[in-house]
Amino acid sequence: MTFLDLLAEKKYSVYRLSKESGIALTTLQDIASGKNKLEDCKGRTLLALSRALDISIEELLSLEPEEATGVFPEFLSECVKEYRIYTRKGSTLSGDYWEKLRSSINVAEVENLISHETATRLRKRYYFLSGE
Repeated sequence: MTFLDLLAEKKYSVYRLSKESGIALTTLQDIASGKNKLEDCKGRTLLALSRALDISIEELLSLEPEEATGVFPEFLSECVKEYRIYTRKGSTLSGDYWEKLRSSINVAEVENLISHETATRLRKRYYFLSGE
């Protein structure tokens, strides 16, 4: 699970987390984009995040890093983004978005745009959010 996956699970936006934790929005955007790593954050930032998200600092530091920008084909990146948005909103259509995302992962794998390992990891990462 990544930082953005955790936010989706908790139904938080980066903006809401900034307001509730007192952490600068730009700091959280850098973490969410993968520009900054959680393990490089100051102790008070980690403490504020763990309190706002109701998880331990250890759990926070065990999150997987976000994928680097541009690693996925654009259509797959868009599906991931859509899926996270609708899951975060608690949409009743999140199952439909999961199917679209799963299909996009399959296409990217078959077309050799992502590796089998990446496809498997993405399926596992987003499966728990699908409610299946």
